[in-house]
Amino acid sequence: MARALRRAATGLYARGQVSLAESWYYAARWAEIFGESEATFQARWRDTMRREGLPMGRFASDDAGAEPLDGRLSRDFQLELLSDGKLSTAYFEIERPEDYRPEVLAILERLRAKDPSRFKEYASLALALAVVYDVSPPAYWPHGQVSEKVLPRVLPSPEDAWAFLVSTEREGKGLHRLRQLDPAELRFLVDLAASQQELRWAQANVKVPLARLAETYSSINYTTVRAVDGIYQWPGTDYALPTIRKVGGICVDQAYFATQAGKARGVPTLLFSGTGQDARHAWFGYLGPGRRWELNAGRYESQKFVTGIAYDPQTWGEISDHELVFMSEGFRRQPDYRTSRVHGCFARWLLDDGRIAEAAAAARAAVGLERRNLTAWDVLLATTPASGAARESVLREAAGGLQAYPDLQAGFYRELAASLRQRGEIALAEQEERGIARRFQAKRLDLSVGQIAEKMARARATLTSDEQMRLYRTLVREYGRGAGIGFFDAIARPLLADLVRDGRYKEAREVAALAAQNLDAGPGTQLGEELRYLDNELRATIEAKKNAASGASGK
Repeated sequence: MARALRRAATGLYARGQVSLAESWYYAARWAEIFGESEATFQARWRDTMRREGLPMGRFASDDAGAEPLDGRLSRDFQLELLSDGKLSTAYFEIERPEDYRPEVLAILERLRAKDPSRFKEYASLALALAVVYDVSPPAYWPHGQVSEKVLPRVLPSPEDAWAFLVSTEREGKGLHRLRQLDPAELRFLVDLAASQQELRWAQANVKVPLARLAETYSSINYTTVRAVDGIYQWPGTDYALPTIRKVGGICVDQAYFATQAGKARGVPTLLFSGTGQDARHAWFGYLGPGRRWELNAGRYESQKFVTGIAYDPQTWGEISDHELVFMSEGFRRQPDYRTSRVHGCFARWLLDDGRIAEAAAAARAAVGLERRNLTAWDVLLATTPASGAARESVLREAAGGLQAYPDLQAGFYRELAASLRQRGEIALAEQEERGIARRFQAKRLDLSVGQIAEKMARARATLTSDEQMRLYRTLVREYGRGAGIGFFDAIARPLLADLVRDGRYKEAREVAALAAQNLDAGPGTQLGEELRYLDNELRATIEAKKNAASGASGK
């Protein structure tokens, strides 16, 4: 049935009946899902999770059954999935290869069984819960500066989270109308780390309007003494929201409090951590008025915190920079994107069927409507040789069309350099790599540093220690100014580790000294203090070895 439906959908698409083809596409996808066994799905899913280094929770070792998935789903639920076009569209837009599909559908069915009419009303919330609660969260979420003993990394049951969030809206305690938000936004609401009791406390005690939600960050007193003493882990035995409000905390605690207080009032939030010019920092983001994301609450521009890491609760992996911007722009709600997405889906199908020319044409139609359709760019690249002028032309086109998204643009330029290097154009490849480092030096130091780090990594694998030192001296003087901790962590620290391992302590001290001179590591800064401590350790090691050698020669 799945194969027959797929042929029908592809035939309609070939005849230009895109809207009708989309409906048949969803029917074919559901048929594929219902007919596949959990064991087959699980094997593919585990490969994906291992490749991406993501947590698998209890499914890391479970043995799945060989029966088709339709045997685990009620007939009523299957019929609803097949007949509700809006639900199907939302499901296939939000689903990713990292989602454990059998558990996602099981959660959806349980929520529907409790109250079918309420499920239909809050279908987007149900989808968000399902794709987040399918796999348990890892120990590094929501941040790593509090122990699991103090903050257990345990989500509530999907049913309890559903009841809490729906009641929050219906009791008028929320700052967003959840029925108006889509699953992609709501996934940043449902990842509740605080207990329901704490969240109810926040509803009663953190009454900041949506436009001023950023104030919840600064409402937590900053405990300067912890920062000065380098106590970055939470020192107490209680990490409840009322406790944080009472005793204060450092930036990561301020960000955690703000995210959970926002979720308590129905606001999707993210916790960011990042490196700046001379320190590390944490801040938060939230979905503000007009469904526009505010991603800089508590972020200090004067410190040049150029980028931050946030976790996507759908996968428990890092969320990309462009995905954050995509969310802010909201273009996925526009008709052109919807149509572009359908073209992209058929492009992928046609590519899988070996119909290369048709796949390329469908992908062209997709990017013609919406250049931010990354699936379509992937298909276009897949229809070209692994290297050569044709591929490099598509890579330049993609980089040019996505210049508003530096991480994507840098990625395409890196592929371009790799293609040039693969076909022996070494000088041109190095020219492109230097261009990446310079292009993003002013506004996105992290991307510039990333390119320099790749160059240094190649050098560590192929050059002698003396050659590596010469290269490091050049790089730190040319690109280090203003690059701060990011440069130190990505470039100086690995070289330092190699030198210390090889007993070359004087060169290691030179690496640290050049970092101190060029990375704006002034007195009193976090980076300056780290480098001062490191230099003292290296100097003490050198002195100890001298003394040991002197004692040995005396004997």
